[in-house]
Amino acid sequence: MFVTTLNMTRITEKLTDQAWRHQIGRKFESLTDEIFQVIRWVLVVGFASYLAKSHDEVIFAITYWILSALLFGYIASRFLLRPEIPFLGNPEGRLARLLQSALNFLLCVVVFGLTLWTVSALTQAIAEYRGAL
Repeated sequence: MFVTTLNMTRITEKLTDQAWRHQIGRKFESLTDEIFQVIRWVLVVGFASYLAKSHDEVIFAITYWILSALLFGYIASRFLLRPEIPFLGNPEGRLARLLQSALNFLLCVVVFGLTLWTVSALTQAIAEYRGAL
């Protein structure tokens, strides 16, 4: 009983601390902003993919690939230009740092590939459902 009361007191103190609440709010806002950006990009690329699949015009395919390249740039900025995911901890030496960057780049390519595959599968299903193909 004492442990539960102590934990509740600590939780209550944290919830009433304005600085802590502000810090948690900023972290949550940052996370939701990142998620919204990815969803927005995926929707834009998905719509361009749908147009490219449902209409045989070159401009739609070019638009799709340009938007896909921008999506790749956004994903790359998330995994490469911001602090990298520390696969190797805190690597020392040039080779270790290059390997760390290569692993983050590989992760970026995998995430991008999975994203495009998902977008393609969804737009293919939507296009078939709508009778466009």
